[in-house]
Amino acid sequence: MGGLIPRKKENICVDFDGVLNDYQGYDGDNLGRPRPGAKEFLEKLSKKYNVIIFSARNYTKIIPWLNKHNLQTYVHNVTGFKPAKVKCFVDDRAIQFDGDYDETLERISNFRTYWEEDG
Repeated sequence: MGGLIPRKKENICVDFDGVLNDYQGYDGDNLGRPRPGAKEFLEKLSKKYNVIIFSARNYTKIIPWLNKHNLQTYVHNVTGFKPAKVKCFVDDRAIQFDGDYDETLERISNFRTYWEEDG
């Protein structure tokens, strides 16, 4: 009988370095440890969205790291290519464009990641 059709989950792209792992700058194949709270974040996010790890780092390095830290169950996909349909990106190096180019240039000039400010 006519039940509700489940809605497809929207995609959320999450950066790897600096968002999911403790990152202090590129260190080759050393991917570090998960940031405190990363597992809980992914668990909550994955209940409502498809979590896509979107990273410049090779997925063949990220997938074993996710498995090692029991995070793979929360991740829908790992890619280096920007998916066509995404609700938003979670990234430690992002600047939100609000329509004002001068303001965006100012933000770029003054930008530092949280881990650059801490270090």
